[in-house]
Amino acid sequence: MEVKWLSDDFNQELLVLAGDVGGTNTNLAVVGKKDGKYTIIVECVFKSSDITDLVGPVQETLKIAADKSASLKPTMCCISAAGPVADNVCTLTNCSWNVEGDAIEAKTGLKTLVINDFLAIGYGIPTLDVTNSAQITQLKNTDGELPKQSGTTKAVVGAGTGLGVGFLTESNGVYTACPSEGGHSGFAPFDDFSVEFTAWMTKKLGIAPGTEPFVSGQGIANIFNFLNEAKGLATDALCKEIAALDDTDKPAKIAMNADKNDVCKTVMTEFVKMYGKFAGSMSLVFMCAGGMYLAGGIVTKNEKYLVEGDLFMKYFEMNYKPNIAPLLKKTPVYIIKDYSISLYGAANAGVTLIK
Repeated sequence: MEVKWLSDDFNQELLVLAGDVGGTNTNLAVVGKKDGKYTIIVECVFKSSDITDLVGPVQETLKIAADKSASLKPTMCCISAAGPVADNVCTLTNCSWNVEGDAIEAKTGLKTLVINDFLAIGYGIPTLDVTNSAQITQLKNTDGELPKQSGTTKAVVGAGTGLGVGFLTESNGVYTACPSEGGHSGFAPFDDFSVEFTAWMTKKLGIAPGTEPFVSGQGIANIFNFLNEAKGLATDALCKEIAALDDTDKPAKIAMNADKNDVCKTVMTEFVKMYGKFAGSMSLVFMCAGGMYLAGGIVTKNEKYLVEGDLFMKYFEMNYKPNIAPLLKKTPVYIIKDYSISLYGAANAGVTLIK
């Protein structure tokens, strides 16, 4: 376990024990709220593979905080976790144990809510400062402008291992995050490459695929496999090395070598095009004048491929109707860079939803 003290301001209006449970790491933090702003006081990082249930780590985190100061006593707990949630239990996608909110509540006395990790990202968005370059990169539209927020509806598209989609609406100054299964909506090819690629994926799957096999980490692997198997382009030593990897290991290797290998560069280019086109479509669905937010490690680690030549925004703004492009150009598009968004989001969800 790693303990990180991130603030010495213990004088908070309220404290939440927030959690972010993933397949690799489980992060638990005491998060304070004061003057409408959330601050992580202390964060404890556990290896998820070392955990058999979350009660022990929660109790350990609470003890670490209490030993530092008697004032660090959260009044509620909200845990975001990667997997489906039902009856306050998250069945973890990549772990052999589950997150059971009622068990945590019984042991700690803290009212506990368990939410899906992507819902936490939704609740994290209102906590971000879009002018803070450490948290956000705003993409310029193809006219070189940075559109201003002109409404309160916000949307988020997150390409990670899979593809998440959600949106937020505001009422009386309070945002409500709404999940969706938009990542599994149908994919619409838009150029020669995507038409061929879609036909290849359809044949491979035996059914027309949704968008997730295109816009995600698995999408990056699928593009490479298409270029290798259908196009016969991945013939050099590096590409043969990548081809031998499991699909889960291919995306990082491809992105790492995109600046020095033509096939890897093509993969990342086509991925960004499809990501931009899908995000533009979702922007029209949600009419998110308050901003389209791009979440997930793929965009954070590969921001340059989105920015170079305005590639992402060219496809974000692409539409068959000429009068729609100006609408898309007015939509602010933000890359979320702050990896703590799930903890902020869990804290905000706890404050908003726990009664």
